[in-house]
Amino acid sequence: MLSREDNETLTRVGPDTPMGALLRRYWIPVVQASELEAGGRVKRVMLLGERLVAYRARNGAPGLIGEFCPHRLASLYFGRVEDSGMRCVYHGWKFGLDGQCVEMPSEPPESAFAAKIRHTAYPCVERGGVVWTYMGPETPPPLPDLEWTLLPPAHVFMSKRVQECNWFQALEGGIDSSHIGFLHAPLRADDEDLVRQLDSASFGVGAAVQTPDRAPRFDVVDTDYGVMIGAVRSRPDGQAYWRVSQFLMPFYTMPPTDLEARIVQSHIWVPMDDTSVVNWMVTWHPDRPLTREELLPHVEGKGSHVIDYLPPTSEPYGDIRTADNRANDYGMDWERHRTTMFCGIPGFGVQDQAIQESQGRIVDRTREHLGTSDTAIIRVRRRLLNAARALREQGSPPPGREPASFLVRSASVLVAPEADWVQAALPRIVVRPGQPLVRA
Repeated sequence: MLSREDNETLTRVGPDTPMGALLRRYWIPVVQASELEAGGRVKRVMLLGERLVAYRARNGAPGLIGEFCPHRLASLYFGRVEDSGMRCVYHGWKFGLDGQCVEMPSEPPESAFAAKIRHTAYPCVERGGVVWTYMGPETPPPLPDLEWTLLPPAHVFMSKRVQECNWFQALEGGIDSSHIGFLHAPLRADDEDLVRQLDSASFGVGAAVQTPDRAPRFDVVDTDYGVMIGAVRSRPDGQAYWRVSQFLMPFYTMPPTDLEARIVQSHIWVPMDDTSVVNWMVTWHPDRPLTREELLPHVEGKGSHVIDYLPPTSEPYGDIRTADNRANDYGMDWERHRTTMFCGIPGFGVQDQAIQESQGRIVDRTREHLGTSDTAIIRVRRRLLNAARALREQGSPPPGREPASFLVRSASVLVAPEADWVQAALPRIVVRPGQPLVRA
């Protein structure tokens, strides 16, 4: 369990909190680039407790500005997008992409008031079909070299959804390798057709649940970029089946791949505020375009992607609220629950969302009882707590911001019981040969 103080530090993300300050030192995905049209409709978003408006100026540059005009606090959602900025429709104040007020037509021509007003705005760049922002107080670091952002669009499938819970309890689900033998598993591991369906939707869950070992043993390694997590299951043939997950600072997780395919997946858990998170899901193939057969389970909602949404609203991220949600028990199929699957909720993504939201808006970790299967969760908590406190108390630079640190993958490997799983997995984990991986 955690102390109440540690739980508060982990979960609170506002501007004046230790974790909020840490998260602001990393690039944050805002929207997909295709969502913003030059001079077109804007989008309300919320990041780290701040209500913002994302837009694309007429000159094509993406912008992110505080929603409420500093004059009389009218919403800039109704603002006019201009050549290189945003103009409030209430009194015509215009702000550049950097938030500086450049025109005040409601003031006398001789007034110098505009030069004194600088509104909240954050720099934006585009990479990998995503608009990224940096909300920190200093010069931004280089963008992370996430593999999928460096690939052609046809190699990548991306979705996102809002979850009504704290960002960190959602992230913990992304590094919890022991739950797949239960939450995502069939009642009968010998149901080969169902196992094949699970594998096509998940890249490896089917193979994992077929092992009779439902209690994986964990080994956790600190890395330059975060934490590498190995979960080993014993197979009947005597080999050790290691499923390797990744945590990359500060909010990326990579569930294991299967033994054969090169397809990789990652979540990005971006806090909207203390009690809601945008769950970005990215699936990619490093070497070729994804095929229709590989995409179909995700488009149909059987995998980790969830793309069936409620009718859109103009509220922050109001167009990515899931149709299956708390109000309808996440589409629970009680007959399937009774006869076929350990959990009758359809689709891995909705199953995860249901469980993470069922824990409450913010989990009270003073009441939990952790076991050996929670080793990775304990380590990731410690990495984040230490980094947030070191930044707050000593001004220590946040870890894991070197661009090349992000060029890693998850993996699964079969080895002899006594073999070094890290060395066995290394060829599949590193994107560039010779790339440094493990912290000394």
